Amino acid sequence: MAASHRSSPRPSAAGPVASLLGRLVPIGAITLVFNLGGGLIAPALPLYARALGADYRALGLIGASHGLAFAGLTIPLGRASDRFGRRAVLLFSAIAVATAAGLYLLAGGVPGLAGAKLIEAAGWAAFWPALEAWVAERFGARAGAAMGLAYGAYAAAFVVGTAAAGFVIEAGGLRAPFGCYLVTALLALGLIAALAGGRAMGRGHAGHATAISPRVVARDPAGARRQRVLAYATGFVYVYGLGTVLAFLPAYGVDRGLSAHAVGLLLAAYWIARVLGSLGAGRTSDRIGRRAVLIPAIAAAALGAGLIVAPAGPGALYAGAALLGLAAGACAPTCVGLIADHVSAEDRGIAMGLFEAACGVSILVSGLVGGYAAAAFGGGAPYAIVAVLAGAWTGVLACAERPGPGA
Repeated sequence: MAASHRSSPRPSAAGPVASLLGRLVPIGAITLVFNLGGGLIAPALPLYARALGADYRALGLIGASHGLAFAGLTIPLGRASDRFGRRAVLLFSAIAVATAAGLYLLAGGVPGLAGAKLIEAAGWAAFWPALEAWVAERFGARAGAAMGLAYGAYAAAFVVGTAAAGFVIEAGGLRAPFGCYLVTALLALGLIAALAGGRAMGRGHAGHATAISPRVVARDPAGARRQRVLAYATGFVYVYGLGTVLAFLPAYGVDRGLSAHAVGLLLAAYWIARVLGSLGAGRTSDRIGRRAVLIPAIAAAALGAGLIVAPAGPGALYAGAALLGLAAGACAPTCVGLIADHVSAEDRGIAMGLFEAACGVSILVSGLVGGYAAAAFGGGAPYAIVAVLAGAWTGVLACAERPGPGA
């Protein structure tokens, strides 16, 4: 496409914009619908598990089951998207999530919820590496900005879902969001089939002009590898906060005196802030550098976790959740951009799989460690751990090697 623009004597000003929108709309629409049901069940799942007798340890085990499957499957599914195409793996992801939604509806106890969580995690483990590799192929050096839109759509889905969840629960009970999840998963399946391209997207089909390897990969492979590892580790840190929010914040909010509706709004505050962070940080990191965005973002996560655990009123809870969301929104597209800056075109799927595997391990660890910490020291203990981890990693990022040119 870039070549055709250069060969045209009088290119239309609207041409590049229309082309960009044409590439962004399918990514945004698929991401929004795929994650909408996840937002609806985010407050419902912990509250439903609590109604079935789950304590903080059981809530942690449910979250850990997600992390276990996610961490174990992202690398092979990322490699599968390199081999069989992005579209095939995205279709599998929607089928897996629809299956999980059906299992949630049938679950009558914590083991059933944990089993459904495993299947749901398999769907997410297929979705994210394939989507991120698709974005890296289509947008190249602008992957940070494009992935910012994708993560913004993801966060927007959770804003809508978590805000609506309280009304859905009050109207239909704690199981009603799972039925909505099944509907949105089937809609996502249809969108992927319609919008994700007629041909498989993957190895051998990356003919777009942006699907090239960054020069730094050949010039300094060891340095490129170090930058990817830095992105993977940063993913672990910011997702530790996300895993803690998803596993424990609804129950912690109830323990602090919030109603089910207020808990939905608390999660919505997290996701609204994540939308804002996602939309601005990716493009900013494309312009001023990845580390310049990551350092303040991780510092904000430490501050937000501290506010949640502080013995203050509901306002501190909402502010802390918003800061954690802002940090996650800024880190996610910036980490993907950092990886895209330092990975060869043929290895994008597995590189994004490694990133998501680090995130999955983080969810696993946050669920296990946070559950036992909350049981032993109180519901605020998981957020104290987030604050310490994020504060320490802020120092590591400040001392880390600077990326090479173009990063």
